[in-house]
Amino acid sequence: MGANYLKEAMSDGLAISSRDERRFLKHVHDNVHGNIYLDPLSLKFIDTEQFQRLRDLKQLGVSYMVYPGAVHSRFEHSLGVYWLASEAINRLKTHQGLELDIDNFDKQTVKIAGLLHDLGHGPFSHMFEREFIPRVLHGLKWNDVCRSHEEMSLKMIDYIVDEHNIDIDSDFLKRVKV
Repeated sequence: MGANYLKEAMSDGLAISSRDERRFLKHVHDNVHGNIYLDPLSLKFIDTEQFQRLRDLKQLGVSYMVYPGAVHSRFEHSLGVYWLASEAINRLKTHQGLELDIDNFDKQTVKIAGLLHDLGHGPFSHMFEREFIPRVLHGLKWNDVCRSHEEMSLKMIDYIVDEHNIDIDSDFLKRVKV
């Protein structure tokens, strides 16, 4: 793979799969998955305050009050899903890529969708939707605001793209949100 392709792939935010090319990516260490390599497009989302707020949201709600070790965050979870989505799509491409016509656009779509899937969660996991909103908004249910945290995630993605002027193809964004 030539340097021109690499530059083009990185500038277009496309998936980069070769182990040799990982040196061009940012990596973080995850306690479950080891090193996770983040591409430039994922970093545009991760480096927003809307995504960073996931650091303060507990993935397992209030389970940590009974199980003190159950403390990982939505941030860590989202990075893990990004990595697992990347691994899954890379394996599919390796074993059925020609048959399924998987290209770099598809790979990047799956990775970003995995990264952003929980962006709309509130604090305390699903308790926020079921218990907190009705009490604070005097009987108004989460369904009255949004049908689900998934719908809120879609709204949050649009907000981030607009607020942070993320240059992203509209067809790509549409596919991420499906």
